[in-house]
Amino acid sequence: MFQRATIALLAFILVLAIALAQPGLALLCALLLITAGMARQWSRWSLLRVSYERRLSQQRAFPDDEVELTIRVTNRKLLPLAGLRILDRVPSALALVNATTTFSGSRQSQTLQRRTSLRWYESVSWHYTLRCASRGTYRLGPVQMLSGDPFGLYGSDADHEVYTTLLVYPRLISLPELGLPARNPLGDMRAGQLLRDPLRTIGVRDYAPSDPLKDVHWAATARTGNLQTRVYEPTTSQVLAIFLDLDTFEFYYEGIDPELVERMISAAATVARAGLEAGFAVGLYANGAPAEYEHLARLPAGRSPAQLGQIMETLARLTAYSVTTISRVLMITTPDLHPGTTVMLIGAVNSEATRAALLRQRELGYRVSWLYMGDGEPPRIPGVRVIRAPRG
Repeated sequence: MFQRATIALLAFILVLAIALAQPGLALLCALLLITAGMARQWSRWSLLRVSYERRLSQQRAFPDDEVELTIRVTNRKLLPLAGLRILDRVPSALALVNATTTFSGSRQSQTLQRRTSLRWYESVSWHYTLRCASRGTYRLGPVQMLSGDPFGLYGSDADHEVYTTLLVYPRLISLPELGLPARNPLGDMRAGQLLRDPLRTIGVRDYAPSDPLKDVHWAATARTGNLQTRVYEPTTSQVLAIFLDLDTFEFYYEGIDPELVERMISAAATVARAGLEAGFAVGLYANGAPAEYEHLARLPAGRSPAQLGQIMETLARLTAYSVTTISRVLMITTPDLHPGTTVMLIGAVNSEATRAALLRQRELGYRVSWLYMGDGEPPRIPGVRVIRAPRG
C-alpha cells in the first residue's frame, strides 16, 4: 500500500527528475503516482452499489427440519470487482450442511466466508442448507464485505445491517409420552354444559348483589339511573388455559435444567395443539418472557385458525428463564379467565405456593389439572387432577 509518505516521496523525486532532465526516472515516478491514484479511487468505489440479499425457503420450521438458504450478491455499477470477500454471521444452533464455517469471538455464532469476483452489472448466488437443531428465534447477520483495487494496494470494507430471522418451533411429542391418553387427554368434559360467554353481550338487566362488579354496564347505568349488569349469551364452548412454569428448581440459586425446560415447552405446544383439535379455545400463560420482550408471555384464549401459530411462535421465542413465580401468574390471571375454564399447569416444581394457587383455582369453580414433569412423588391437591409425565 502506498502510504502518504511514499506518495510525497514519489512526487518529490518526480519534481527533482524533471528539474535534472531525467525523463526515464520522471516517467517511472509519474506512472507510479498515476497507478496509486487509480488504485485509491478504485478501492473507494469498489463497494458502492453492491447489494447483498439473503433468502430462506421458509421463515418457520421445527427441530431437525432443513431450510434452504440462498445468498445473492450483485454489482450494480460499471466498475468491476477484482476480488470480493464476504463474511456472514450465522447462529451456531443452525448447522450449515454443505459449507465450512469458522468461529470468531463467541461460540454462539459462526462466520460463513465466501470469495468471488464480479464484472459490471453481474450477480452471483450461493445455495446452502440449514439444519435446525433446537427451538428458538435466530437472526442471521450482519454482513461484512471486503474488496479493493486490482493491484492489491488499497482495501475497503463495508458493514451491511442485513438481517434475516428464522423461527424454530418447539418439538412436538406424542400425548402418551406425556402420560396423557390419546383420547380425551384433557379429561372427561360434560357436554352441553351452559356457560356465560363474556365476549357476547345480548342485553342488560337490573343489578343483583350476587353479580360481579366487572359485569356492571356503566353506560346503561348512567342512562337509567339504576345499576345495570350485562346479560351474556349462553354457550357450551370450552376454554383451556395452559399455565407454563419454567422453573426447574424451587430456588433460583439452584440454577436451571435446560433439557427439562425444553421438554416442558414441548409439552405446552403438544397440549395446545390437542386442545385446539378438540374444539377448545386455548390460551397460554407463562412465568417467562419471549426473547427481546420485557413482558410475560400472555396469550388470551382463542380458537381461530391462527391461534396455534401464535402459541407456537410465543413458545419459540420464550427464554428458558422465569421472571416470577407461577403462583403469581395464576393469581393475576384469574380475573381474566372465562367461567368454566379448564386450567392446566405444566410444571416440575412442587412448591407450597403452587399447590395453594391451584387449590384456589379449584375453589373458584375451575377444572384444574397439573401435568407434573418433576422428579419425586407427584403432588396431591384435593379436587385437582395430577398427571405424572415420565421423564424423556
